[in-house]
Amino acid sequence: MHTPKPTAPEGAVNARSAATLRQANFALAVFLLAYILSFVDRQILGLMVDPIRSDLGLSDLQIGLLQGVAFALLYATMGVPFGMAVDRWSRRNLIIAGVIVWSIATALCGLAGSFATLFAARVLVGVGEATLSPAVHSFLSDAFPPHRLARAMSIYTLGITIGSGMALIIGGSVVAMIAESGATVLPVIGELRPWQTTFLVVAAPGLFLALLIAMIREPARTSRSAHGPAEVPGIGAILRNFWTHRRAFLSIHLSSALFGIYGYGITGWYPTLLIRSHQMTAGEAGLWLGLVYLVCGSLGSIAGGWLSEKFALAGRTDANLRVVMLAAGTVLVPATLAPLMPSAPLLLAVFAPACFLFYAYFGCSTAAIQLASPPMMRGANSALFLLTNALVGLSAGMLAVPMADRWVFGGTGQLGNALALIAALGCGGAFLAARTGLAAYGELARQSAAPATQATP
Repeated sequence: MHTPKPTAPEGAVNARSAATLRQANFALAVFLLAYILSFVDRQILGLMVDPIRSDLGLSDLQIGLLQGVAFALLYATMGVPFGMAVDRWSRRNLIIAGVIVWSIATALCGLAGSFATLFAARVLVGVGEATLSPAVHSFLSDAFPPHRLARAMSIYTLGITIGSGMALIIGGSVVAMIAESGATVLPVIGELRPWQTTFLVVAAPGLFLALLIAMIREPARTSRSAHGPAEVPGIGAILRNFWTHRRAFLSIHLSSALFGIYGYGITGWYPTLLIRSHQMTAGEAGLWLGLVYLVCGSLGSIAGGWLSEKFALAGRTDANLRVVMLAAGTVLVPATLAPLMPSAPLLLAVFAPACFLFYAYFGCSTAAIQLASPPMMRGANSALFLLTNALVGLSAGMLAVPMADRWVFGGTGQLGNALALIAALGCGGAFLAARTGLAAYGELARQSAAPATQATP
């Protein structure tokens, strides 16, 4: 007679669940630190434009290439093959490799003596950072149950607001402190300028971070999708899946990319608006905008994940894209009005809620991509999503504001009207894109979750 195997006591099951949750939360905390550091490393150059330009004899165009093309284009395009690698290899080990590469590359920026060597080092920073988000997105989708994924993604994307705020607030202080100390002399390397020392300082925490990531236990890959392939797919299968479900995927991609045009626009041009139109110094503009990003942007990111979780627990399979749609609709008015305010205090007062509402979307967009994708396509689909955001958002966002000022408003250089127009078009377009694909995404997410067992509360 067959004797059934004894089942584990309820207490043992709960203990295992609690241990798994602790491991997932530890991984999330470490990945948040990694994302913060990545933003500090990529944005620190913007605080040292004048001394770098002076020491290396660079033009404004060359500085622009170092900040934009050298980093963003390779960061976006290398993300696709790295995303496919995420679906095949250890995600933790890929993240460790990426952190080491971008930290070494940041240090090499400090050793650069020409435009060519600094350009090459910036390219390498982008290549290293390209491994991070596709691997983390896939990792978190297996570490957390579906209804908690948007909250986890929103916490991870706090790295954007915290990293940007720290780069503006703390980064400026570090640059000033090192500048006051004068040149640094290192064995073998010799004398370093203050801006070179700054790169070395911000690169150093990456080695400690790699050790923390090595302590993370990688979760097993799950199979929540009814339509997912049994084997790791090639690029052809990935694109065919995208096309089959194009209404849902295009809705997520386009809403996020149009939101990104507004987001890159405010990041690139709000400091200039405060300086030119409201007579702030660069330090004052950086401080106040950094505080708004740090506080309002971070709270908005958390709120977006919380609202998506509430929708999901209420049975809405379209929860993530619904939050994106609501964020786009509600941010439209304050985002459009903020740059038109007649004084800096009023501008910041209106921009603060706009920043809160705007940053509610990104964690939900990344969660939407993961939950709509077959398990073995999550890394690649995440990389394609980030490619769209970087190429469309960065390219159009940074150019749209000066182009609108020149061609629509007569080239006044004050930028307020141009920023308002870009806000209206970007946020309004994001609302329409999300609304158009809402039903298709909800159905795809429902199909993806169908084979899964009931989520752990």
